[in-house]
Amino acid sequence: MTESTRIRVTVCFFFVAILFCNHIFTASAQAEQEKPSLLKIIFRIFGKKFPPTSWELIQAAIQKIKMKIYHPNLDFRSKSEGKGEEGKGGENSAGEMVKEAAKKSLETSKETIEGSAKLAGDAVGGAVQRTAEKVKNKASHDEI
Repeated sequence: MTESTRIRVTVCFFFVAILFCNHIFTASAQAEQEKPSLLKIIFRIFGKKFPPTSWELIQAAIQKIKMKIYHPNLDFRSKSEGKGEEGKGGENSAGEMVKEAAKKSLETSKETIEGSAKLAGDAVGGAVQRTAEKVKNKASHDEI
């Protein structure tokens, strides 16, 4: 490195170091000055809807009452699994459900593929037709 390049790098390094130190001292000074009140901290946590309105309190109370009366159903099995012969009901119905889902999926994908093929065929047919018209027009101009 030449001497002028070395001087430039050194000056840039000191300039960046001074800016970095200035930023650190300024941030620490601001942190000491700002001590947010308890109300500001609560507003940051709960947002602008603090304290809740009376209607929101009523809705929350109704929701709690509903949850105590009507417990959530945590059994995610389908209703048809428990029915049928003992020992076979859950497994057979689950297997049948998978088969039905696979059939529906295949039918849907088949319809989608057919639709895509039809659209692609229409697009290619239109392009071929336009090209044929251009060739006819060019041939008619060449004859004239």
